[in-house]
Amino acid sequence: MKKLLVIGLLVIFTGYLKGMAQCDTLIAADVFFIDGTPQQFQPGSTVCLQGGSKDYLYLKNIHGTADNPITFINSGGAIIIETDHYYGIKIADCSFIRLSGSGDGEINYGIQVLRVDNGTGISVTELSTDVEIDYVEIANTSIAGVYAKSEPDCLFNSTRDKFTMYNFWLHDCYLHDIDDEGLYIGSSKYTGQTINCNGKDTTVFPHVIIGARIYNNIVENTGWDGIQVSSAQSNCQVYGNTIRNDSYEEFQYQMSGILIGGGSSCDCFNNQIFDGKGDGIDILGLGNMKVYNNLIVNAGRTFKPDDPLAFKHGIYVGQTVTTPNATFDFFNNTIVSPKSNGIKYSNDEAIRASFSNNLITNPGRLLVEGDQAYINGTLPTIQKSTNYFTPENSSARFLGQSPNPYDLLPNSPAVNTGTNLSGVGVAFDIINRERPFHTYFDIGAYECYDPYADIDELPNDELISVYPNPAHDYIILSNSVPGTESISCSVLNTAGQVVENMARIEILNHDDTILNIQHLSGGIYILEVTTRNRIFYQKFTVL
Repeated sequence: MKKLLVIGLLVIFTGYLKGMAQCDTLIAADVFFIDGTPQQFQPGSTVCLQGGSKDYLYLKNIHGTADNPITFINSGGAIIIETDHYYGIKIADCSFIRLSGSGDGEINYGIQVLRVDNGTGISVTELSTDVEIDYVEIANTSIAGVYAKSEPDCLFNSTRDKFTMYNFWLHDCYLHDIDDEGLYIGSSKYTGQTINCNGKDTTVFPHVIIGARIYNNIVENTGWDGIQVSSAQSNCQVYGNTIRNDSYEEFQYQMSGILIGGGSSCDCFNNQIFDGKGDGIDILGLGNMKVYNNLIVNAGRTFKPDDPLAFKHGIYVGQTVTTPNATFDFFNNTIVSPKSNGIKYSNDEAIRASFSNNLITNPGRLLVEGDQAYINGTLPTIQKSTNYFTPENSSARFLGQSPNPYDLLPNSPAVNTGTNLSGVGVAFDIINRERPFHTYFDIGAYECYDPYADIDELPNDELISVYPNPAHDYIILSNSVPGTESISCSVLNTAGQVVENMARIEILNHDDTILNIQHLSGGIYILEVTTRNRIFYQKFTVL
């Protein structure tokens, strides 16, 4: 009866509402169930949901088009949902719609599902496809924060041969204090599941997802995985997410910051994962994916800390189904103090796994396995190059200051020592700074961009010297670099920015070269001298 009553209270306004989004339709705060049958929302329209408290929100039978999706957006304040139901928001049999909490510029998350006692924060189901969700907060759910799949049933209309979900996007959301998975995207039963229909067991294959973007979300304090994406067969990316304190329930096989599950081929990059009890990232998917620019700190350290055989890794690579001739690439990840291995590779079906420019410190299995603890995998298909391993976090020379404490100091051994991977798409770092800075790639998730914030941290190199220092009109570069060198010189300010590039010059060992600095104003500068094999730095002062 309650649902029938609220349907009757649907109130529609049109026109522009001052201080709110441009609305084609406004739906009153006391309306919980919105049915698009008959078609009352035109493709391309914006439907404003009046702010206020709701017991739940149910969107059903609403269909935009690929070029003109229908947007549902909060208006006049936040929508707040606290409920005893099985969901806070349900999206059923909908296509080409967007649900957004961006309707009020002063509220970060204009749709807030703050309690769901018996189920999921948001359920996207019943053959829904082409759905985008953004700027939503979800908390205190007894099952997943977001659940996006259509479970096979005895109607057999959501099986793999009948239905495909396309283009599920979820971004800029905040999920916290979730009893199970933070995000459960796609079916984890890619290889098939059994359902009972009319007393008969039948094996069915759940649908796949083509096109998924899971990005810029914050996920904190989840009982199971922080983010799980399964059956996302192609065109899938998981990036820019921050996950903290995953897997506190210690439920077996549901313990990871990010899980790329069976049937998925997803690039996974620019994520930050802190202090979970599970593996930082689990890769069980189809292959042909890149995992790069991820920061993983203390993965599994608090999971059975007194049991060294309760393994948890920075990155774990297994297999459910691997595509023939599949490859895996692991580039420029920073993995700090994992409980067991930095990367554990256990897939014997892929034809190649490449590991380059990864920075791994202090793996828990180091005393038992030696250097194998950094990247554990001995298959002939594994290729390793230009990784930096150290048993001590301090040896990596991390910046140690907010907002990016695992950025690199200029004298880190990871600076300028990596392989240039621009040709395979790694042209930026974890905070989207261009790679490389100057000439050479750095190892790890961060490209050292502001190396001279504290000028006293920069050591002088003994093979070159600059005098007079302080100087007025010129400086003399004296070098002891072995052999004849073609070098280039740049003058940097104390923020690491190039203020002048000088022509390449040929110098002989022990020769002095005069450099004109008449045009430089007074202050502290750095002379960057680039040779064939390395870069030298010297500070000098202009009076």
